[in-house]
Order: sequence, then structure tokens, then C-alpha cells
Amino acid sequence: MSAVERPLDEVFFESKMGKYEIVKLAIEWIKVKKDEEGYKHLSQTQLLDKAVRDVLSQKKEDTELEIAELKKKKIVKQVKQEEKH
Repeated sequence: MSAVERPLDEVFFESKMGKYEIVKLAIEWIKVKKDEEGYKHLSQTQLLDKAVRDVLSQKKEDTELEIAELKKKKIVKQVKQEEKH
């Protein structure tokens, strides 16, 4: 059974990452991904579930790198929008 099919608490507690690390990364993940198509229409509960599963399906370093890259893209996008005004 894959991580997507198993109950979230089971996936969460089987992780090698600490629970506070998981929550921190999931919150950062939500901040950078919440406006994307796969996340945009989810309820808060669904958003948190998806974020935790996404974070746990990757290596910690890969997740942190992707979060950093997405933050850079958002900053560049905001600056470009401000320059237009």
C-alpha cells in the first residue's frame, strides 16, 4: 500500500523525520504551493493532508530545495508585477 492510500497518521509516524520537522516543512510547502492548480481548491484539511504526504514522499533536502526555488520564483514574480505598475 502506497503512502497516498495509507492513513495519514500511519505515514506520519513511520517517517524518519521528526514530527516538528514534518509540520514545519508542510507549512512552508503550503505557503509556496497553495496557489497552484492541484492545491487551489482544497479545504484546509485537504491542503494539510496533501502537503504532509508531498513532504513525506520526498527526501528532506529535496523538499527544502524545492521550497527555496518556489520562494525565489514568487519573489521574482512579485517584483515583475510591481515594475509594471
